[in-house]
Amino acid sequence: MSSEWLLEEDPFAPIAYRYAVKRRLHSSRSAFQLIEVYETDFFGRMLVLDNVVQLTERDEFLYHEMLAHVPLHSYLSPERVLIIGGGDGGTLREVLKHPSVTRAVLVELDPEVITVAKRFFPSLAGSFDSPRVEVVNGDGVAFLRETGEQFDAILVDSTDPVGPAQALSSPEFFRSAADALSESGLFAMQTESLHFHVEFVNRVQASLKEYFPSVRLYSIPVATYAGNWWTFSLASKQELSDRPQRPPVTETRIYGEAVHRWAFVPKEALDSMTRLGSGPYRA
Repeated sequence: MSSEWLLEEDPFAPIAYRYAVKRRLHSSRSAFQLIEVYETDFFGRMLVLDNVVQLTERDEFLYHEMLAHVPLHSYLSPERVLIIGGGDGGTLREVLKHPSVTRAVLVELDPEVITVAKRFFPSLAGSFDSPRVEVVNGDGVAFLRETGEQFDAILVDSTDPVGPAQALSSPEFFRSAADALSESGLFAMQTESLHFHVEFVNRVQASLKEYFPSVRLYSIPVATYAGNWWTFSLASKQELSDRPQRPPVTETRIYGEAVHRWAFVPKEALDSMTRLGSGPYRA
């Protein structure tokens, strides 16, 4: 059994998780962050950036399937998909399960994350080998502002909104996203936990409503993210439905038609969490 402990240092949460680890498989410092990979008995391999757990082999599918499939199944036949962040390849892997997708552009700020993922997480990073994929190493905010290309879906697979990732939840970024989407296009991003970050969730939802007529919130439990009740904000220029617009893709572990419908957070639940989240801790 494991004899060492990894203490997570999450700057965006009021708690710290401690993980039993067997050994550290990799450690390197890129131009942007500290990148580590640990092996554990329970979670399998674990990717850690700046001392914050980003994914584990045991439960990464929960996050990646929900970030990709809820928005893409809200579109009849998505062809052009932009992923901002997601250098581990997990969201990209799920996007490529949609046969209609002919072009998937992934913009990752730190190319070292992709290199490490290819070495230690091949079940995720194998997606980079697809001829449908284009990888751009650079700033996603600048890419979105400057691209002249139109996309059917934009998925933001980012770290916590601190440091460079803060710009990915700004009104200017949401305006650029609306400009880069087709008339029926969809935008989705991870928006942290309803337990710890309800003010951030509400701020993102309000900002998105400035540029998109239809904005929803959906969620999935993820044990290895602080606060566990993890949320995603979904926005569109067209009216969003709680139901998928076509039969679900195959080879998923959690996503399906029932999960799609049940994942949406009712306004009353968000209002209740907002009241509960008005205590002394503010994200």
